[in-house]
Amino acid sequence: MEGSPAARAERDAHTAVASEERVATPFLLLAAVAGIGQVAANLPLPSLPAIAETFRVGPGGGELVLAVFLAAFAPFQLVWGPLSDRHGRRPVVLGTLGLFAAGSLLCAVATSFAVLLAGRVLQAAGGAAGLVIARAMIRDANEGAGVGRGMAALSMAIAAVPAFSPLLGAALDLAAGWRAGFLFSAAVALAILAWAARALLETNISRLVVLDARAIARGYRGVWASPRFRANVLVAAGAMGGLFAFGAGSPELYITGFGLTPAVYALYPLIAVGGVVIGGGVARQLMKRGRATAGLATGTVLMLAGGLGMVALDPLGLFGKHAVNVTMSLFVLGLGLALPAAFAEALAEFKGNAGTAASLAGAIQIGFGAVAAALAGVIGMPAAMAGCGLVAAASLAVRPAGRHST
Repeated sequence: MEGSPAARAERDAHTAVASEERVATPFLLLAAVAGIGQVAANLPLPSLPAIAETFRVGPGGGELVLAVFLAAFAPFQLVWGPLSDRHGRRPVVLGTLGLFAAGSLLCAVATSFAVLLAGRVLQAAGGAAGLVIARAMIRDANEGAGVGRGMAALSMAIAAVPAFSPLLGAALDLAAGWRAGFLFSAAVALAILAWAARALLETNISRLVVLDARAIARGYRGVWASPRFRANVLVAAGAMGGLFAFGAGSPELYITGFGLTPAVYALYPLIAVGGVVIGGGVARQLMKRGRATAGLATGTVLMLAGGLGMVALDPLGLFGKHAVNVTMSLFVLGLGLALPAAFAEALAEFKGNAGTAASLAGAIQIGFGAVAAALAGVIGMPAAMAGCGLVAAASLAVRPAGRHST
């Protein structure tokens, strides 16, 4: 654990401290950087059938456009955090925004399906840095409860991205075809890049002197060795897994099961936005009062209640869209409360290598979300969400007591 004498000696041997002065971070810029990967993941969803038709790849080809992106997104998160610990947050942000823009342009001009998929890999590689670096920069610039308040604000700021991106993608597709969405992504990335080049300040005042594969592996082992990190990151993974399970399972449930049209169904993800925003707002107030642990516990209980409540609807004869909406609202309200505190607690010990800790946390979160999404197709969305709530609750139960970042 980083607080031990051995861990401090290891850190001091590889770290050069440039200054103790903390650098203020432009929050809106951080939110834009954090959200761009989610834009890329969700914007093309309405265009997947048209993409499959353009390249004659069959009905499963469109889904591959999303699967390739997610398959590349998770592992690349493990790359950018350590690099930002060594070279600074600012150069990694600038470089990855350029990479994202290049991938978006490649998708827009692709003349074959293979080229399109290559562009999606580049998009994912660049987009994977955003949320990782944003979280690391919040950790750099804050201490104690300030970390949690920053995480809560970031969650609230980007909550609408997964819900509104498909609506924007559908509008662009309708107006100018599927390539317009990728051109839009490139233009947004270049605009954020220009903004970051002018306004983004470096927050990493402690740089790793040496970085190689063995140092990266040691860094990740050191982060994972912390019981505080493990317990809190698994709470966050359970929260995000439930959201992924809803995203994967809700189209079949609402459209086929409840008979909604696709256009009406597209409005239902707004439930998640409302829950995250409300929960995040309450979390920020609790953190201001030094009660982050209360938000974490309450949020986890709400997630568990939402997931188990959804499973109980069918045996009780209550399974319908309105009852599912109520239980889903409970889950995402709990997510909004618990997720910021869980990430703040997970990163709290790692001042000198916040990028590494944020990378590992993000990769675990996305990986768990992918598993939950797959399970939703096998055991059903309610059971998958209940399982995610149980994982979060069990992780909270083994969380080290008496240590929090308030």
